[in-house]
Amino acid sequence: MSQLKIIDKKTYNYIMEEPSERWARSWFPRRRYDMLTTNMVESMNSFLLKGKEMPILRMLDFIQEKLGEWFYERRKKANEIFHRVSIWAEEEMTKKMELACKMFVFNLDSMLFRLNSEGIEFIVDLKKRTCDCMEFQLDELLCPHAIAAINRRYLQKSDYCSNWYSRETWLKTYEGHVNTVGDQNHGKYHKMYNLRSQNLQM
Repeated sequence: MSQLKIIDKKTYNYIMEEPSERWARSWFPRRRYDMLTTNMVESMNSFLLKGKEMPILRMLDFIQEKLGEWFYERRKKANEIFHRVSIWAEEEMTKKMELACKMFVFNLDSMLFRLNSEGIEFIVDLKKRTCDCMEFQLDELLCPHAIAAINRRYLQKSDYCSNWYSRETWLKTYEGHVNTVGDQNHGKYHKMYNLRSQNLQM
């Protein structure tokens, strides 16, 4: 904020008028999990543009079909992975591995570590799942310092990630099915068949 104040005082004043929890992750009352954009909504809006000119019933069918397709693709993808966490979480941790391997790690206890990274010291507590960098507890996903500590003990990285990143949670997110309404004439045919059956029984 000090840097922003130097660059643009007007923007700084505008932000400072709002409570900190509205613009600072460290003050936000709940977990944001590093998701600070509206990309998901924009993706939906972009997709819905294709059905915008359709008649309302056809547009609803179009949305149902697409959502059903997306759910199936993601469910299939989650079933195919062999990691204990989602593909995204695994990729994020892999990106941090190079930095983690360059750190000096010192045991303070079996689950407590002191790390030196480029001359800066950090304390990682695996039992409490905290790190001085705050990334570990804010994202509930391993920071480079936590990865270095876990590597020191030869522990399983996925055991220290939030359950929200797990393969099981990913599967559960898409376990439902988005079914289409089906043929609108099906109900008429079913009713006619029932009437015909009743007539034959009489």
